[in-house]
Amino acid sequence: MSAFIPSPSFDIHSLKGSHLLLPSVSIGNVPQLTCDLIIHTLQLTRVGSIDSDAVIPVVGQREDQSVGISVPIEVYQSADRQWTVIQQRSPTLPGKRKDLIASLVAFIESAQFARVVLLASLDASRRLDSQIASIPFRVVGDTTTVQDIYQKIKVPELETQQQQEMTTSQLPSMPGAGISRSLYQQLYDSKVNVVLFSMFVLEGDNGQDSVELANVINSYYQIKPEGKDAWTPPKSWEYLFGTPFNAEIYQ
Repeated sequence: MSAFIPSPSFDIHSLKGSHLLLPSVSIGNVPQLTCDLIIHTLQLTRVGSIDSDAVIPVVGQREDQSVGISVPIEVYQSADRQWTVIQQRSPTLPGKRKDLIASLVAFIESAQFARVVLLASLDASRRLDSQIASIPFRVVGDTTTVQDIYQKIKVPELETQQQQEMTTSQLPSMPGAGISRSLYQQLYDSKVNVVLFSMFVLEGDNGQDSVELANVINSYYQIKPEGKDAWTPPKSWEYLFGTPFNAEIYQ
C-alpha cells in the first residue's frame, strides 16, 4: 500500500511514465544536496509527500514561501512531467529501514515510473586501491545500462570488494550508503527499471561534491534546461555552517 499523499488538485496519474530521482541518506548527505540543486534549478513543483513513521518526524518552514510546511519526505515534479524527485529531509529511525524501503517500493510500484535513478554516496576511506586512482563515480545496474553509461560518460560499474562474502544478490558492498543496497535489490527483484549512481566522498563541506554528482547525472540524462550553465542552490545552503562571523573580533 502506497503512503503517498498528493497535494490538492494534483493528479497522481501524472507520475506514470516519468523518471524518478531518489536519494538515499548517505555519508555527507550528497544525494539530498544533489536533489536540492535539481529541484531548485529546474524549479520543480511540490506535488505531495510520503507518510512514513520510519523517519525522524520533523517539520519546518517551506523555502518557497508557499502555504504549508516542509515534511520529512516530499515529492516534486517538473512542469513537463518528465522528472519526479523525492527529497528525504530526515534520517531513517533505527530499526525502521525495512519499513521505509517497503513504503518507497509500494509508492514506486503504484506510480509506475519509467525508470528509477537512485543516488548514493560512499565512504571514500573504504575505497580499493584501484578506486583511489580512478574517478569517484560508480554505477550499479543491469548489464545493458551499465555498458551504455560507460560508453557515453565513462562512469564505471561499482567493483566488488575482494574480501566481500558474495550473497545471492551479488551486489557490491556500499559502505556509508544507508539503505541504497537493500532498496536497489528490492526494486530489482520487483522488476522495476532501476539504476544507481554513487560517488565516493568524505564527510565535511559536501556542497561541491553534490555539484559534481549533479553534473554526472545531467551529462547522461540531460535534465538541465538549455542555457542554464550553473546549478541553483536553495537559500538554506547559505546557513549550512551558521551565519558569517565578524572578522573584527579577531583583530
